[in-house]
Amino acid sequence: MNKVVALLAFTALVAGCKSLGGSSGNPIADAHPVFRCAAYFDQPSLSEQQLNDIRALSRRDNGCKLILGRMYEAGRGVPRDIPQAKTVYQSLAEAEPRAYNRLGAMAEQGIGGPVDLVAARDFYQRAVSKPGNTDIEFKLAEFMENGKGGPEDLQGALKYYLSSAGALDAAWSGVQRLRAQGVPMTTAQQKRYNEIFGSSVYYRLRKKVEYLEEALKKERMTSPDSQPVSVKLEGIPGVPVPTLSLVQSSGNSAVDQKVLQGFADYRFPGEPIIAPDQKTYWLISTVRTDGKTELQRLKDLMTK
Repeated sequence: MNKVVALLAFTALVAGCKSLGGSSGNPIADAHPVFRCAAYFDQPSLSEQQLNDIRALSRRDNGCKLILGRMYEAGRGVPRDIPQAKTVYQSLAEAEPRAYNRLGAMAEQGIGGPVDLVAARDFYQRAVSKPGNTDIEFKLAEFMENGKGGPEDLQGALKYYLSSAGALDAAWSGVQRLRAQGVPMTTAQQKRYNEIFGSSVYYRLRKKVEYLEEALKKERMTSPDSQPVSVKLEGIPGVPVPTLSLVQSSGNSAVDQKVLQGFADYRFPGEPIIAPDQKTYWLISTVRTDGKTELQRLKDLMTK
């Protein structure tokens, strides 16, 4: 349901939608009916015309049909009707794996019947038939890791944690747990692991660099002609704190120390998989100290 939630952010795009009989006047809503259905979904009550619109659109748009099921499940805009919600999901599931996710969640939580973890796991397994549904893959991985609704399957859990780890921090934590237990990885999985590790490092360092550059500007420690500061962060397997060293100085020792101190609380998000004869891993991060914006730097570059 994560994609539907994202669509609700576009409610304003279709707030003026009228009946299904004609154009809404919004080309996005007309080309993608789910936008109109998502707008209706967030309303506490629906008119008969709006409900008819959703029902009609659900005949040709799977996103709208999924929203219709959610409406019946939650009682959003219509009386709550769990059997009808299940009927909608079951009719849609083969074409839209997220419907299996909803059936799995209902079985797991005992909605419309007793808790049935075996059925929930089966539904989640069916839901991951198409890649990219990271929240569902994560849920299935949890079931497999903990032996819920079936036997423990650490290799299966690793597969789905890796698949969803690029989008979910909790999935990356799952990968770390299984790695610590010694669950083996294929060559392809090791490559995927290191890709996720690298992306996470890049994202965290980018945030750290942005923070430090802004802090230098606020404390008036920048100069248009000042050189950037480059810092080497070196990690040792088993040691969570990276070793910091100055690679390039700004020419101002106070600025250099400010940057080094700023990296003091940085921690790698786990450890990469390195060759047996490799003792350390490292990277270099650069903090600009000229106080300029990216637009200013681009203008400077164009005038050279």
